[in-house]
Amino acid sequence: MKPTKFKFTLKDYKNFDRENREVYLFENISCDGLLDEFYFRIKEKIDVKEHLPILRLADGEFQFLLGKNEFNLRKPLHKIIFHLIRQFSEKIFKPKYEAKSRTYTSGVYSHSDQDEVSVRYSECLKYIADKGILALYTIIKPGFYTEQYLPKLFDFLSIRNIKVDRTNYVPFYFVYIILTNKRYSKIYQDKCVHLITSFDDARKKNIEQSLFSLGVKSVNWTNISRDRSLFDDVDLESIDENVDLIFVGAGVGKVNIFNQLKDFPAVVVDAGYIFEIWQNPSLAAERDYCEVHI
Repeated sequence: MKPTKFKFTLKDYKNFDRENREVYLFENISCDGLLDEFYFRIKEKIDVKEHLPILRLADGEFQFLLGKNEFNLRKPLHKIIFHLIRQFSEKIFKPKYEAKSRTYTSGVYSHSDQDEVSVRYSECLKYIADKGILALYTIIKPGFYTEQYLPKLFDFLSIRNIKVDRTNYVPFYFVYIILTNKRYSKIYQDKCVHLITSFDDARKKNIEQSLFSLGVKSVNWTNISRDRSLFDDVDLESIDENVDLIFVGAGVGKVNIFNQLKDFPAVVVDAGYIFEIWQNPSLAAERDYCEVHI
């Protein structure tokens, strides 16, 4: 069964309703109901100390896994032409892959690294589909953004017999909402968390301050490379098995980290940009669904 486009509206984010946003779902269900269901599933798994991996895939991962595709007919013609010329040029000169924003990078990988990508992503996506939740970017907004990747993504999953359905899929932004909306703050309260990401002392201090302000009981860390997490090894023995939540911030190479955490008795969340918000709360304003609409 393939997903179908439905209206994407949430009661705490009504400013977006005028844009008539849509989302791919497997059935016509209340988005608020689906979000609450997602939250309660996480909370239940934390309470019983069971493994639940939650992995996000959006534009960076789509490009990294499927190759860059700038052909989107909703773009103005001059932008289509410019972006396609740039895409063709990149195929010839094969620059390093880097997905980045103003505040962070998702990794830097050479063309030769791509040999590892499909294998590691296929392994991870199959495991997540079987054991956890895929948070896929399937939102259709007024701008032209990533929807051109979805047919190829669904084909990639189908060819590899990676089944995505009502039980193992949520819209991408649900992870941001659960981790930033006070309605779901019990996710943090009195929890022992372990963070797997790259950090220095200043970043560590700021993030810990934010987490403790949210009610977290303890914070422990595993430091990984900033740009090459696809090839990092994690010392699993350094992670307390009594931890409640493991948050991963590892860019597009995160599948390697998730593959190493298979069956670890905790909820494992690909938090991504949320690390930047924990470090600097003002950055919440730069991403959709990281601030509740008043």
